[in-house]
Amino acid sequence: MWEAYKDKPLTRTELSKIRELFEARKKASVWKNFSRLWQQVPSKGMEIAREELGLNERPVVLLATNVLGDSLTLGREVFSQSMEEWLERTLQYFAGKPEVQLVVRVHPGEVLIHGQSMLDVIHSVLPDLPQHIHVIAPEEQVNTYDLIAAADLGLVYTTTVGLEMAMSGVPVIVAGDTHYRDKGFTLNANSWVQYYKMLKEVLDQPSDFRLANDQIKLAWAYAYRFFFDFPRPFPWHLLHCWVDYENLKMDDLANCKEWHDYRQVFAYLAGEEIDWESIQEH
Repeated sequence: MWEAYKDKPLTRTELSKIRELFEARKKASVWKNFSRLWQQVPSKGMEIAREELGLNERPVVLLATNVLGDSLTLGREVFSQSMEEWLERTLQYFAGKPEVQLVVRVHPGEVLIHGQSMLDVIHSVLPDLPQHIHVIAPEEQVNTYDLIAAADLGLVYTTTVGLEMAMSGVPVIVAGDTHYRDKGFTLNANSWVQYYKMLKEVLDQPSDFRLANDQIKLAWAYAYRFFFDFPRPFPWHLLHCWVDYENLKMDDLANCKEWHDYRQVFAYLAGEEIDWESIQEH
């Protein structure tokens, strides 16, 4: 998809559309036909977030986790054996750096899971948290976008928060093989040595690594393509699929008025490539 769209700038209408979606996510509200809502509390503003966490003038690093066991993390290893190992070694690195404030935002989606949490991983490494390391539990009433506004550097494995940090101009080191890696607006570590070197370079002079305007524009363009072009039409919705199955049975699918678009998706699922150029023209 990105190969077909990357050199096509967003129109004024497209830019307005992605800005509306981004604002809705910041305000913890569902936007149009998007059904997923992870933020439980609207943005209060960066200064209030800093005050509540006790952050001072030292550099702030925001590490955003995925949900433990999320399929988006499986098979996405680059230099770490897993997301857990990446988090463990990152915590060990920052434990001895009181000149930097590390904020770990455990994914709010963990309120919906049972079993092990990323909190367990954190506590196994640092049973007693140093004062300069702050952990935001899944259920805590903290808006992630306020944390992004306060951050000098972002650290992610594959979470979409990394893309949103780049959209906000925050430099992001990507540790996992996520879809927005190597697209021109992230820092991409390929080894532990390179990862630690990047950390040191950015934290020595954070302002030098703020994203340039062309990188921010690229991040916004990628976000639009990811949220609005990459999702293809599908006859049944995840949240109410059993009702949809009853209303549109497989035998009737080829006779419905949307079949032309659905057929392309089923062909892709069967192994055919999507012609993104033709979709762009359409």
